[in-house]
Parts: sequence; C-alpha cells; structure tokens
Amino acid sequence: MKLHLFSHTILKANFRLLLLVIGVSCFAFAFVFDEFSETSTHSHAKPIKVGVDTSEIHRFSSNQGSNEKLNYYTYLPNKVNDSMQVIFVMHGTDRNAMDYLDAWIDFADSNNYLIVAPEFRELMKEETFDYQEGNMWNQQHEWNHKDDWAFSTVERIFHVLKSSNALAVDSFLIFGHSAGAQFVHRMVLFMPEAHIKRAFAANAGWYTFPNQEEKFPYGIKHTTITDQTLTHAFRKKLFVLLGSDDVKSDHLRETKNANKQGRTRIQRGTKFFKYCAKKAIELNAEFNWTKKLIKHTGHNYLLMSKEAQKMIHKL
Repeated sequence: MKLHLFSHTILKANFRLLLLVIGVSCFAFAFVFDEFSETSTHSHAKPIKVGVDTSEIHRFSSNQGSNEKLNYYTYLPNKVNDSMQVIFVMHGTDRNAMDYLDAWIDFADSNNYLIVAPEFRELMKEETFDYQEGNMWNQQHEWNHKDDWAFSTVERIFHVLKSSNALAVDSFLIFGHSAGAQFVHRMVLFMPEAHIKRAFAANAGWYTFPNQEEKFPYGIKHTTITDQTLTHAFRKKLFVLLGSDDVKSDHLRETKNANKQGRTRIQRGTKFFKYCAKKAIELNAEFNWTKKLIKHTGHNYLLMSKEAQKMIHKL
C-alpha cells in the first residue's frame, strides 16, 4: 500500500513537471514565432523590379501605432553592378513622391543608383508633425515611440531593400526639398545613428535649432537630444542647399518663432547653419556640414535636385 502511494506521488510529480515543461516550451515557441513574424516581413519582401516599382511597408512599428501602410516608389536601372548605391528622395508638402522619383531617374541610369521615394500621406490635414517634424510627437504634443518616428520608417525601408535585394551597401544618401529638407535635417539631428552616408537639405522653410532653451519643434528643449547626440550629428555629412532666388513667402511659415529665424528661406538656412557651426565649436565637435548657395535658383525641386546630383557625382 505504501509502495502504491509512493508510486502515485512520483507519478503526480512527474505529470506536473511534464506540464511545466510543455508550458515553457509553448511560451518559447510563441516568443520565437512572434520574433520571426516581426522579421519575416523583411526577409520575405519581394525583390524590386527593374524600372519603376511600388512597394509598401507598415508606417508604424510599435504596438502604439496603427496598421497603416506607407507606399514607397523605387527606380532600378537596367544595368547595375555590385557597387550600386541607394538614395532616398523626400518629397515636399505636395507629397508628390512620384514626381521626385522622376527627377532622379536619369541620374540613376548614369551613376548606378537605386532611387527610393517614400510617400508620407497626411495623417492630419495641414499639419506638419507627421512628416516634416518626423512624427516624433502627435497633435497633442505627446512624444511617440521612436519606432513610430518617420525617420525610423526610412531606416526600415533601407533594411528591407538590403535583405530582399542582396544589396552590398551599408549606408544610403538622402535628399529632401522644402518639407523634405525639414525632414532630412531633423533626421540628422535626432537620429544620427541612422545609416546616412550623405544628406542634402534643400530650401527648408524653417528649422529645428539645437537650442536647449527653446522648445521643439523650433529648439530641442525637453527632447531626447544630448550633447553626445549633437556631436554625433555634426560628424555626419549634411549639405544645406539654399536657392539664391528663394526669397518669396509662398507657403512659408510665418509664426513668431519661425520669423525669429529670418524672413526668407535663405536667411533661415544661413542662420541655422551658423548656429550649428558655433554649437559644434562649443562642444569641441567635428563639424562636417556644408552650406552652399545655388545661384539663379528659386524654390524649385527640379533645379535643386540637379544641383545635388552634380555634387554627388563629384564626391
């Protein structure tokens, strides 16, 4: 009888142990499956076609975001080689990504480049937080998860393209005009760890100064930027391009804080560059930014694209 009870006790203990092992195994499998599901969109993304192609990606990555998809257009030349480079072209307030892609096709054919043009549709009409300001905060001025920043979306597109097309490059170039230039300079400032090789910000309407006494989006007070972040950002190769004839106030932000930066895009861009150069000296930081005035050019993304293309060809 005692032996029977002892055996029964051992059997119950083994059964409990078995249940525990099964439970842990199921949890582990669920975790691995979840991780695989998260990355499978990258590893199983379709290779892009030669010529113009369209793809999509989740606009947001964290659980806080929606399931909204973001389209991005690509152009792959007929003849490419292993040294092919990647450049993102960021549209203006018209959100006309295809037009920007078209402006870079001849350059791609002649210089072995894959062109990528994301299309950031408006989340809120007449708002700038979702694109120009990088979707770092929402309309209630609440900070978003970094995975939901628009800058992070660009990074994810780059990694998808690398994995699905076996690209050998480890970095990309990025060009933006007007609202796209706002996007580009803020990406350099707030996400200097991004895989940006060179960045071109052309004719931005207004800027985020690395001023710790002024609140975002005009300054960096109460943001995640530290002196270390700025030091890293100043080491990046950023080209601030300003059209000499871009002096009209059409579609130019006229708020009190924006007007403190200047009355024209040239004034604002010049003041921003000088402020950043001075800040780099204060931090004893390497400063690899360049400002260039483009003569006989106004607020024109086609002409500014051509100028950026000439610069890239010479670099």
